[in-house]
Amino acid sequence: MTIPTRERILRAAEDLYVLRGHDGFSFGDVAAAVGTTRANIHHHFGNKRRLMAELLDRFAGDAEDRIRANWAAPGWSFARRMQAQCEDLFAFYRRFNPEGGTPNVWSPVARVRLDLPALGDLAGPVLRRVNHAYDQALQDALRDAIAAGELRPDTAVGDIVRMLRITFLSCGPATQDSGSFEQVERLLRGMSKLVRTAWGTGAAPNAVDKAARRSGY
Repeated sequence: MTIPTRERILRAAEDLYVLRGHDGFSFGDVAAAVGTTRANIHHHFGNKRRLMAELLDRFAGDAEDRIRANWAAPGWSFARRMQAQCEDLFAFYRRFNPEGGTPNVWSPVARVRLDLPALGDLAGPVLRRVNHAYDQALQDALRDAIAAGELRPDTAVGDIVRMLRITFLSCGPATQDSGSFEQVERLLRGMSKLVRTAWGTGAAPNAVDKAARRSGY
């Protein structure tokens, strides 16, 4: 199946933006990556700000979809959701650090935060959408865990939501010190254990969740 030129432009621009930032790539760079002309990119998007507006909307929409997939899948325990979140973040890390051990920026949201001065009012709505998606999905997932008897009724839902959201959104910069994802994985495993130790009921996990526990979550 042939991918339309417009979509290929967006995909190439997304990779270049995440790796290099707003000021680190041009229409010429995108044209070279796609194998087209700068005039063709101008034809589809007009100017760089319009291209960035569409890219940022894609980032936000994709983040919302992935957050729902990780935190709203029916029947999953808290531990399984934490494992899925870690796997999702690792997929992005490997996409932009395919050899491992490199300190490349890999989180689109982290890149947007780094580029706040360049993006101006384009950035705010994206960050608010991602924050809201995490807040809502995490809150619902924790309440489901309480209803299922996995977590106690006195679980500090609001505090845990805030702690997890900030942690997830900080994982991108955290890997740039060493270039390794290992510390992030250990952090998320530790946070999963912390929540279950502090508020867990000790209910027996189902088969899917036993796999998450064997993985350290």
